[in-house]
Amino acid sequence: MSQSRIEIFEAMARSQPDDVMVWYGLGSEYYKAENWAKAAEALRRVIEINPDYTAAYQMLGTALMNQGAREEAQRAWREGIKTADRTGAWKARQHMEGLLGGASDESGTGLCKE
Repeated sequence: MSQSRIEIFEAMARSQPDDVMVWYGLGSEYYKAENWAKAAEALRRVIEINPDYTAAYQMLGTALMNQGAREEAQRAWREGIKTADRTGAWKARQHMEGLLGGASDESGTGLCKE
């Protein structure tokens, strides 16, 4: 029986706990599986290892929004926007500004499972 991608990334994360790409890969796999809590946990680890990883803030905010944690999602995107400004990641900045603008709308339209 073959291992799932999540199991492979989990094993890699245990053996390489400071590898940002492993944690981002694990977060991405949880995200695809719509396991929002585990995705958020892995993405927080990415940011802990590399605070300049703008894609992690973007995905973290969406995972949090999908858990119903609107304020926490907005904080993640705001921090991501600051990071994007600092690192010059203008495309990530634009996307997070759009997500943040949509999150301000009470309906939250277009933010979940994006």
